[in-house]
Amino acid sequence: MACDEIFRHGDEENSLLEAIKFLMLGTAIELYNNMQQDKEVPLFCWLLFARDTSSTPCSFLINHLNHVGLSGGLEQVEMFLLGYTLQYTITVYRLYKCETDEFISYYPDDHKEDWPAVCLITEDDRHYNVPVKKQEETSLTLQPD
Repeated sequence: MACDEIFRHGDEENSLLEAIKFLMLGTAIELYNNMQQDKEVPLFCWLLFARDTSSTPCSFLINHLNHVGLSGGLEQVEMFLLGYTLQYTITVYRLYKCETDEFISYYPDDHKEDWPAVCLITEDDRHYNVPVKKQEETSLTLQPD
């Protein structure tokens, strides 16, 4: 019901996506600055900024973040940034990796115990679904007067 209320017109969904991308950029800038000052940062930061296409927060914005929701999605290293930004552990059940060590992935994986979690299911690491509990049907019984 909350999603129906929030995303009634469609513009709200785009605005929320852009706000999350803006928060991710802010976190990326903070982590990048910490790296430049030799402060401790999560391991994924080294991977995020090691790519030729995202060696700085500006190139990350131009080459990756701007495309999210339009022509692209999040890569795994960006899922770490998303989880870190929201301070949620994103638990992904990767159905195509069933019976392997990679069946369940955590983004980020270093806060599984102390951050709340949200679960996603994917069949291909491109499309994600949020599992929801099926609501029990309720019936209205009218009592005769």
